[in-house]
Amino acid sequence: MSQPSAALRLVPSPTLDTLPPPPAGRTGWPWTEQSQRLPEAAPDGRPWPRLSIVTPSYNQAGFLEATIRSVLLQGYPTLEYVIVDGASTDESRSIIERYAGWLSYWVSEPDRGQSHAINKGLARCGGEVFNWLNSDDQLMPGALAEVATLRVATQAAMLVGRGVIVDAQSGRIRHDWAGRPPRHPLDFTRSNRVVVAQPSAFLDARLVRQVGGLREDLQCVLDWELYLRLTVLLRERLTTATTPALLSYALYHPRSKTSSHQADFQSEGLRVLRTLGPQLPALERLRLAAYVRGVVTQRMVADVWTANHRWQYLGSLLVQRPDALWSRPYWGALRRLLVRAAQ
Repeated sequence: MSQPSAALRLVPSPTLDTLPPPPAGRTGWPWTEQSQRLPEAAPDGRPWPRLSIVTPSYNQAGFLEATIRSVLLQGYPTLEYVIVDGASTDESRSIIERYAGWLSYWVSEPDRGQSHAINKGLARCGGEVFNWLNSDDQLMPGALAEVATLRVATQAAMLVGRGVIVDAQSGRIRHDWAGRPPRHPLDFTRSNRVVVAQPSAFLDARLVRQVGGLREDLQCVLDWELYLRLTVLLRERLTTATTPALLSYALYHPRSKTSSHQADFQSEGLRVLRTLGPQLPALERLRLAAYVRGVVTQRMVADVWTANHRWQYLGSLLVQRPDALWSRPYWGALRRLLVRAAQ
């Protein structure tokens, strides 16, 4: 991915008084509250790092305005904000147009999906630090100030904070993740070793371009795969830093991928891991292969509950996958079938 030809104009740091008024009945962040504006220079006297945020959007008019305001009201002095809309057919374009005067760049045209839209936005940006914010996510007050302060203090290539997923209907927090960035490629195969809420993970833009941006053939694990690829290709150069501060929240709703495409996440994840092997040393390659075999076996065991002849299915599975004997899900399924047979 080539470097941008020229940096975009900076967002002019609007205030509540200068932005369009919020819809009736909307109060609190980011409708009637704003972050405190940072001073023009960092504590060491140097300019704050230029941050680039890209929002890919398609038919998310019900959430998009809050996303936009959560970025614009950060009060961050060196911000590029880009919106790449995929020719939405709802009210998204009119919402973007209302805020166009405060955007560094925006476009509404057909694209090839979320990853393509993000890469298009990144190609326009000239910032030092990059992240994308989906059109149903929001930054928390002071998030960009926290990211910039962490970058100035550490110069780390991956800056990770806390993130939450909130149920859009009930307001209940479904997940609350404290940042735990990767240190080794095989961390991605170990439970809870890597905990990264994407809207709360900011990356060195130069390194993202160096590895080619996001993979446009992925729909679900595009962020996870990018972090994995950075870890594999950069190894010791992928310096990381974390903050306990809450930087973002993502909405869980019927149309969100986390609720409507759960099975696709694992399928794409396995496809990514299978392509990783040749890039690893021999011992790591063997460990990765064992992990993938285990996950595939677990998925096959889970299918027993949709099979017409469950006992025969378990028997044939053992013939196909002898390693199932060392699988807890296999023995768990067998125990449940025995309990049901005894009832």
